[in-house]
Amino acid sequence: MVSITSARLGGILFLILCVAYGIYADDIHLDYWSEQEVFNARSMPYFIAVVGSFCAILLILVPAPKTDWSAVLNLNWLPACLLLVIMSGYGILLEPLGFVIATILLLITAFLVLGVRSFRAPLLVAATIAMAFWLLMDQLGIYLAPGAIPEQLFQYLGGAG
Repeated sequence: MVSITSARLGGILFLILCVAYGIYADDIHLDYWSEQEVFNARSMPYFIAVVGSFCAILLILVPAPKTDWSAVLNLNWLPACLLLVIMSGYGILLEPLGFVIATILLLITAFLVLGVRSFRAPLLVAATIAMAFWLLMDQLGIYLAPGAIPEQLFQYLGGAG
């Protein structure tokens, strides 16, 4: 008789999530010219669904040791929860502020939550990472929205006729 442990139950739920994610990945719209490409907008979601399903099956099949819940409860949960809130805010601010500004704000705030107390180093690192990634995406021809607020400010200052 196979007993349902918390690890197996988590594996079953994770498997359901991964299979649903893989099914919904098929709904991702592809441009006409990318439908026949080997790597397109659906490739990474399919990969994540397959790898996640494999890990879920391992959770279900491999016996798990007894969970020490006292160690889990003693973890410092506040930074983890704050990072989840910050990442949600990033998703909300991405369109109005644009990729570069929203990413810089996300990284600086994450550094502060994780305990970095200086402001200069996180600002330098965040700006460098955001700009380097933006330049890389620009070179690859991938459009990253500049954001509505910076665009309006640029027009207000007379930058674009």
